[in-house]
Amino acid sequence: MTRRRERPSVALLWGGAQRPTRGPKPGLTVDAIVGAAIALADREGLAAVTMQRVAAALDVTTMALYRYVPGKDDLVAVMSDRAIGSAPAPSGSGWRTDLARWARANFVVLQRHPWLFETIAHRVAIGPNWLAWVDAGLRTVASLGLTARERMAVVVLVDGHVRAVAQLSLSGKASQEWAASIGDVIRRVAGDPRYAALAGAAAEGAFDAPAKGEPDAFEFGLERLLDGIETFSRSRPVRSRPRRRRAE
Repeated sequence: MTRRRERPSVALLWGGAQRPTRGPKPGLTVDAIVGAAIALADREGLAAVTMQRVAAALDVTTMALYRYVPGKDDLVAVMSDRAIGSAPAPSGSGWRTDLARWARANFVVLQRHPWLFETIAHRVAIGPNWLAWVDAGLRTVASLGLTARERMAVVVLVDGHVRAVAQLSLSGKASQEWAASIGDVIRRVAGDPRYAALAGAAAEGAFDAPAKGEPDAFEFGLERLLDGIETFSRSRPVRSRPRRRRAE
């Protein structure tokens, strides 16, 4: 049976890539290349990351990069996994505290590296850091007595909230024109019955910055999700572990 060959990005992510054997003594590393690419993406977005731009940042030729990274798609896969970093360790303070810490840490990563949203469309290869984040999320809810499918659904649900609010906040920051015009638009439709609920919410401060001590959209949504998860877990019957048969 012929063994299926690994994709180059998988080998790079999981440490299976071989060092260059031809040419002069290697003066580069995959870490250096990935670090330069991440810095470029943080400054100018993922579209700015080309092999030529990364090579220029490292003061090497473009061909030198190809001895370490086969192409941009492989580079983006490693960048994505490296940028998300390590998942937060359990605090021992309970599932709710740990799941909230996991969500907040995830939120910080997406705000620090907004180009990560663009990698979703690339379907990049799965790396060790990404897998560790999923594993950490599942561990936070291991004590809730949920099925494996339900535990995975909880992690996906919370991650979806993190991504949605992070993307919305980044879009608002990126579009100053939109942020400046929202007030004008709300005032324009204040007397329009088609938008009565929206105008009423605006009049009550729905679009104002949170007052001191008041949760923002991310924290409010996160707490309500945790409330729902807690209520659901309490409604579940206690699941007992299957008994092992005694050896006869």
